[in-house]
Amino acid sequence: MDPTHPYFADGLNMLNDDFDLSGPAETGAGPSGSGATPTSRTKSKRLTSDVWQCFDVVEMTLPDGTVGPRAKCKFCPKNYTTTKGGTGHLRRHMQKCMPKHVQVPNTTQTQLQRHPDGSVTTWHYDAAHARECLARYIAQTDQPINFGDCVFFQEFITSAYCPQMQIVSRTTTRNDLIKMFKTQRDDLTAELQHLTVSIALTSDIWNACSKQDYLCVTGHYLDSECRIQKKILGFRPMDFAHTADNIFAVILSVLETYDITHRILSITLDNASANTKSIALFTERNIPQAGGYFFHQRCACHIINLVVQSGLKKVSNRIERIRDAISWIGSSNPRFQEFGRHCTLNGLRPRRFQTDMPVRWNSTYLMLKNCLEYDTTISGFYNMKLAESGCPPAQSLTPDDWYVAKIFVEFLQVFYNATVTLSGVYYPTSSQAIHQIVEMSDMLNTYREDDLLGDAVVAMETKFKKYWSEMPFLYALGVIVDPRIKLAGLEYLLEFTGNKLSIDYSEQITDIRNKLFEVFSIYERRFGGIHTEPSPEPDRQPLPTSWSILKRRKKDKSASSSSSTTRSAASSGAELNRFLEAQFDADENTENFDLLLWWKTYSYRYPVLSHLARDILVIPVSTVSSEQAFSTSGRIIEPRRNCLTPEMVEVLICIRDWEHARKRMQNETVDEQFIQNFSNLYVDEGSASNQVQN
Repeated sequence: MDPTHPYFADGLNMLNDDFDLSGPAETGAGPSGSGATPTSRTKSKRLTSDVWQCFDVVEMTLPDGTVGPRAKCKFCPKNYTTTKGGTGHLRRHMQKCMPKHVQVPNTTQTQLQRHPDGSVTTWHYDAAHARECLARYIAQTDQPINFGDCVFFQEFITSAYCPQMQIVSRTTTRNDLIKMFKTQRDDLTAELQHLTVSIALTSDIWNACSKQDYLCVTGHYLDSECRIQKKILGFRPMDFAHTADNIFAVILSVLETYDITHRILSITLDNASANTKSIALFTERNIPQAGGYFFHQRCACHIINLVVQSGLKKVSNRIERIRDAISWIGSSNPRFQEFGRHCTLNGLRPRRFQTDMPVRWNSTYLMLKNCLEYDTTISGFYNMKLAESGCPPAQSLTPDDWYVAKIFVEFLQVFYNATVTLSGVYYPTSSQAIHQIVEMSDMLNTYREDDLLGDAVVAMETKFKKYWSEMPFLYALGVIVDPRIKLAGLEYLLEFTGNKLSIDYSEQITDIRNKLFEVFSIYERRFGGIHTEPSPEPDRQPLPTSWSILKRRKKDKSASSSSSTTRSAASSGAELNRFLEAQFDADENTENFDLLLWWKTYSYRYPVLSHLARDILVIPVSTVSSEQAFSTSGRIIEPRRNCLTPEMVEVLICIRDWEHARKRMQNETVDEQFIQNFSNLYVDEGSASNQVQN
């Protein structure tokens, strides 16, 4: 702190200590003893520095055994030398010690602070709290670490908000971030240790622009209020090949950091072979819970991506002509301006078009979707320019090209919606998976015989069957624990899907039923003696997308026959049988039904099954939650900031995610900026204002 700061002047004035540090002058007596004529006079040096108001000069035994003067602090036991070296060492001690012991009254006008609860208190500037808030803001908004050291930021704050604001260096901010990270990680560790439910993981690997690979491990669990929480547990560097052994070692190190290796129920990974092989290493360590039935989950969104990509290859020639046309129009400013005038003549708002990235099928979907309204205008302008330049007609856009684009967009809409739905964060996705599979299978069946899309649909159906001809046990239980569907409803949904895709699910239904009772017996041994109190009635959530199919099932077939087969399938599990035999009613509580809250409410009626249901519903079916961290990482490890150490990258990534979790702001399942790159490209002033607002 600056020694000229008014604080020290006020503090020193408050001491009001009238001690005399100069000492009396020594006088000698004259021969007559009158003292009028001194024989000698010795003056001690006067202590003029203001620091002596905080120190006493006392005689003390020195380290060499002699007795000499020392400067003893008036506020603490420390003492210092009083040699001719000056008072700089005393002043430095005073600057540290005095603020701890001297309370200086605030002589400025009092500032009031209003709290969210309406109360008003006196506001005081706290430099430590300001630094903590600055560090949190830097992590939350992906600002550079030296943000607080910017002179323009300092000028803005001191001029407009807080004149007392002090400069915060990059090093100080870095230390504050590390301290905040360790504190929040300790809090998260304590929270995870007190959970009564299991933890589900997602993990994925990302390559940064700094030529460093990172592995992200994300945990999903239910809090005490039965809300799904998502927290990044680790963002660790991968300094070696992406083998099963190395992937296992990094994930295990994250789990050991939080001491949760015994709480892991599942881990959702993409379809890389190394990920699949790493599961065997977890099994060898006896990490999977619940018999390992749910431990390895393949990312559903990756499977959808593979399915769609196989279809895009079959219609790539028609899509390529549309891609070439909009790319050619936008490649020249004069040409685009001419196209804008052409749009105006046809009664359309001039706009640009963004070309897609072939590796991201949703970009192709968005490109085609935003072009369809301008199909006639694009074709007319593009074909006219081709004719003027003497190009062969084979390169022209045809009505069939746009027909394929239109039908393919309608076709892909179902797969796009499925990807968005299964990428959710704050609601169960395991209970939605089969509903989305039903929708996609119905769409594949509808367009299988289409003259122009037939080949693409057949390719997609083949890939679809490769992964989902055997229904994942997790997806099945996700709908069984829905009291509106249960085992009877699952049978009908699988029957409907099998008829659409020529798949026989009958044997799988029997296997699913047997596994259900096996898993329930595991939970019964663990939670059989637990009893809970009734909770308030649950709210409601939106209707599943395939609910109309289940309503038709109610009209066509009675649920009682399925209930009787359920009882004969197992001789134990009375609680499970009681739940399954309850009458299935597709009209009951279908609007705004909250499945997690329902199980919390009726846990007193189904104490064991409620634990199983909540564990099942918290498991994510995609790795999108981990991939979202990579989008954030791309902003943190940008080319201008690729010198950040891997440790600092983890600090920034984790703090940002934990802060967003605190605000429940992690449900960004769709990259809004990515969508805006395709949709908000109008060139008139109205769209510009909309773009600013967005």
